[in-house]
Amino acid sequence: MPYIQQVLNQINTIGFVSELRKLFKMLCMVCDILNAGALWLGWIVIAVTALKVVCGPVVFQRTRDKIFAVWIDFFFRNHDWTTLIMAKKQLFSDLMEGRSSDNEDSKKVFTILEIGVGTGTNLEFYPAGSKLICVDYNPAFESYFRRKCATKATHLHPEIQFVTERGEDMHSVPDASVDAVVVTKVLCSVEHQDTFVREVRRVLVPGGKFYYIEHTADRAGSLRRRLQDVLSDSGLWPMLFHGCMLNRDPAPVIAAAGFSCVQQTHMVLGHGAVKPYDSGVQPDLFSINPMLCGQATR
Repeated sequence: MPYIQQVLNQINTIGFVSELRKLFKMLCMVCDILNAGALWLGWIVIAVTALKVVCGPVVFQRTRDKIFAVWIDFFFRNHDWTTLIMAKKQLFSDLMEGRSSDNEDSKKVFTILEIGVGTGTNLEFYPAGSKLICVDYNPAFESYFRRKCATKATHLHPEIQFVTERGEDMHSVPDASVDAVVVTKVLCSVEHQDTFVREVRRVLVPGGKFYYIEHTADRAGSLRRRLQDVLSDSGLWPMLFHGCMLNRDPAPVIAAAGFSCVQQTHMVLGHGAVKPYDSGVQPDLFSINPMLCGQATR
């Protein structure tokens, strides 16, 4: 019996060592992946810094704008955005009716201002015959936007403006001059959101509406929020995605901006559906969840 017990103990020891070796190999593999990732990120940071020093801030910014425009055009052409389109259809349902808020002039053309128009992913949601004014701080987007207009904006008023300005200072847009303002996935990169929202309210006619869909910070303490904080506060995500901050939530800023009515809710895009934030649906995409969808009336 003692001999048999010794054999069993030896077998158990061998099994334990084998499991320990598997665990060690797994840890080594994880470390290799992390080291490779850190190495690539390090080289990216070095390359970006060197480019900025060699080219100067002006040329560097132009280059960065062009690269970002190419990336966004590729990203939206080669991904399935079914759930995001569903969310837009819900939000823009009354916008599609296209009635001017100016009751004194029933023949006035319905005017829409889109801030951060990018490549023109919202053109299909605008009512026929409406006039579109576009503001974007990145001039490199205009060529992609005009190309999209050739196929997606034939139902709109032919005079489509593209103005290179920031939403915080839209000096080319007069007070109370537009019936609707549309912003989708833009406020994440706006440092002074209160100034931006005040500008939106300024350009709207009385009774005009501000439509917005924005990805926002997750609830404090959640694993997703911790990751958002790390990526954003480290400067890594803003460097790679043109100033985008994952841990911002514009909801309180919009609510306090002086609109006569604000209707907004946090949503989750996941598994081919648009659901309330607390529905328990697991999001499909990290970068654009959760979402803030809303309408604010001047």
